[in-house]
Amino acid sequence: MLDIYDSETIVKIYRMLKKKCDAIDRFINNHSLYYGTDCLEYGAADVFENIIDLMERKNQLINLKIIVDSAVKSLDVSAKKLLYIKMNYNISMDEVCSILEMKERTAFRWVERAFNELAQALNKSKYLEKLESIMRSESWIKDIKENVKDRRQALKYRAVSV
Repeated sequence: MLDIYDSETIVKIYRMLKKKCDAIDRFINNHSLYYGTDCLEYGAADVFENIIDLMERKNQLINLKIIVDSAVKSLDVSAKKLLYIKMNYNISMDEVCSILEMKERTAFRWVERAFNELAQALNKSKYLEKLESIMRSESWIKDIKENVKDRRQALKYRAVSV
């Protein structure tokens, strides 16, 4: 089951998915052009195996994007708006407040609610197992989740100690 850490992580990685897929495409092109079938150092089978592995990874990242898109579509309008902004633009909370014309505390509550709604929608999805599998298989996603978790726990600790 996904939690708020997972949904915030998904929102953070969303805008990176296209860049990752484009990087995989560039690597495949360069890899196949450089090594080709004439390579003495690597056999053609190894080159093709690497390309197939990369294509499968790209396919997983595309599936992740599709799963998230469908979950966001099922949310209420305010959550969709907020998540769309957070998923597609790297902007601060002050900028979010400015765009949505609301006070900071209200924006934080809305963001929390949107993250919770996204986690619930993804947990109800028939693709939950696939999504969890993709998130477990990508180390960069695990790293971002750990950063999200650490930041959230530090904020909680700071709020409690004040």
